[in-house]
Amino acid sequence: MAVSVLLVAPEPAATTLAQSLRHDLQASVQVASNARASLTALRREQFDLVLLEENLAAAEPDATPAIYTGAGAVPLLEINFGICGRDRVIRQVKSALTRRAADEAKARKAASVTLQKELNASLTGLLLESQLALRQAGPELLPTLQHLIDLASGMREQLRI
Repeated sequence: MAVSVLLVAPEPAATTLAQSLRHDLQASVQVASNARASLTALRREQFDLVLLEENLAAAEPDATPAIYTGAGAVPLLEINFGICGRDRVIRQVKSALTRRAADEAKARKAASVTLQKELNASLTGLLLESQLALRQAGPELLPTLQHLIDLASGMREQLRI
């Protein structure tokens, strides 16, 4: 899956860098030449990274916080294209995308572990209550309760995998 980058920079600077990002990262790059265009793009599409030209941010200081807010959880790099060469920008973009992928993987793993713990706790309670009911139940309920215990035990084993 190609990464999607919003490049917020004046047109002359953006054209060359956008071509480099497309070529070097096989990225889908959308160019916004000002803050208003960037906010519109952020409302309409999901991006993996927002790359903001530092001089544009300085030229529109009132709009810059809105760009950061509009980006939300998407990494935003504010870079001075006049100082940073193409190779440095590409390295920083790659690094930011790698960090984002690692953060997302950590979050997915943490969510999975949390869900597994919650389900195990519920299944443990279900097993204990079912076993207690099995001891107190009459003969007509024994097969049903034993089946319930077997199902809960099976689910618990599947969660351990």
